[in-house]
Amino acid sequence: MSASGALWVVLAVSFLLMSFRRPVWAVAFYLQTFFAAPYLWWWGDDLPSLRYSLLAGFVLLLSVALAPASLIPNRPNAATLRVAAIAIVVNAVFVHLVFAANSTISAEVLVELAKFILLFFMISSAIKDRDDLHRVIATIAIGAAYIGWEVAINDRGTFTGSRLEGVGAPAANTANSLANVMLVALPLAGSLFLQKSWKWKLTSVVAAPLILNLLLLCNSRGAFLGLIGTGVAFVLAARGQTRKRALQTMALGGIALFLLLGDPRILERFMTTFTGSEARDNSAAGRLEFWQAGAALLADYPLGAGGGAFKFTLGVRYLGELLGTDDVEARALHNGYLTEATDWGVQGLFLKLGLFLVAIVGAYRTTEKCRRENRIQDALLGLCITTTAFGYLIHNFFGSFLDHEWGYWILALLVRYAALFDAASASAADSADTAIEARSRPIAAA
Repeated sequence: MSASGALWVVLAVSFLLMSFRRPVWAVAFYLQTFFAAPYLWWWGDDLPSLRYSLLAGFVLLLSVALAPASLIPNRPNAATLRVAAIAIVVNAVFVHLVFAANSTISAEVLVELAKFILLFFMISSAIKDRDDLHRVIATIAIGAAYIGWEVAINDRGTFTGSRLEGVGAPAANTANSLANVMLVALPLAGSLFLQKSWKWKLTSVVAAPLILNLLLLCNSRGAFLGLIGTGVAFVLAARGQTRKRALQTMALGGIALFLLLGDPRILERFMTTFTGSEARDNSAAGRLEFWQAGAALLADYPLGAGGGAFKFTLGVRYLGELLGTDDVEARALHNGYLTEATDWGVQGLFLKLGLFLVAIVGAYRTTEKCRRENRIQDALLGLCITTTAFGYLIHNFFGSFLDHEWGYWILALLVRYAALFDAASASAADSADTAIEARSRPIAAA
C-alpha cells in the first residue's frame, strides 16, 4: 500500500473511532470520503473497492442517533427550515409519481435528493458547539486544499482549452463543478484566519492559497462572478467595526489573487462574459440556447417533469426544436434554478430558495447581534458563512449545482451558526462543550 493510501486509512480509522465520542468527527469522516474519494485517485487502487461514502454516511447517522442533543438548540426559524426541507422531499415524490418523464432516472435523482436532505439534518445535529462548527469548516478547507495540493504540487489533472479537468470529487469532477466546490471552500477557509486560535489561522494560511489557485485553474466564468459577488457582499454586509476588518481581509485576498493570476487566457475568457453576442465565445452563446430550451420545457411542465428531465430525457427534443436540427446532444442546463424548476416544478424551486433565504436571514441576524455586542470575530465568521451562500447562489446562474450536496453543507453551517453564536446562547456555549463531552463518555465506553 502506498504512503498516501496508508495515511487515508489511518485518518479514516481515527475519525471512525472518535465519531462515537463526538459526532462531528463522523462529519469529518464523511467529508474525507468526498474530498479524497479513493476511486478518484491513483493511491485508491491499493484500497479495497468499497462504497466509502455510504459507509461514512451510516457512521454519521449512527453517531448522531447515539449522541446526546446539543445544549444549544436551534433558533425558532429552524422549525421553518425543517418543514421546508421535508416539503421539498414530499413535493419531489409527488412530481415523480405524477409527472416524471422517465421514472427510472427520476427515481435515482429523487433518492439522491432525499439523501442530501438527511445529510443536512445529520450535519446540523452533529455540530454541538462553536468548536464543532470550526472543525467542520476546517475539514472542508483541508479537504479542498488536498485537491489543490495534488494539482499544484503533484501535477494531477490535465488542461483542456486552458481549463483544468480530470481531478475533483464525487459530482465535482468537471472544471465548472469543481470550481463551485472551491468557491464554497475559499471563504470558509478565509473565515478561519479571522479567528483567535493559531491552529485555525495556520489552517487558513495553508489552505486558502491552494484553494484559490485551484479555483483559478478551473477557469470558470461563473465561479469568477460568484467570487466577485462573495467579496462585494462580504464588504457591503459588514457594518461598523466589521467593515474595517472586512476591507483588510479583502485587500489580503486581492494581493493573493494578483500573485496567482498568471495566465492571461483566464482573464480573456472571463471578459467574454461581458461582450456582445458577436464576440461571445461558443460556450457562453451555447448557454443561452440551453436556457431558452429549458424555459420552453418549464412552460410546458410548470409543475416539473421529474428528476433529470432535461439532461437525460426531454432536453434533446427541446434543443432540437429550438435549433431546428436533430443533431443535438442532451446536456445539463447550466443553470441551477432552471434545473430545479424543470425537475421538481416552480413550487420545488420556491421551496429550495425559501430554505436558503430563511437560513441566510437567520445567520445574518446573529451576525448583527454579535457586531452590536462587539464580538467582532464571531460577526466576521457569520459574514463569511452567509456570503459563501451568496456566492454559491450566484454561480448557480451559470451551472446546475443547486441540487448538489455541498449546498446542504452551507445550509447546515448557517443553521448552527445562527444558534451557537446567538447573543443569548453564546455565553452558554463554552459550558455546553464540557457538558456534552461528559455526557458522551458513557456512549463511547459502551
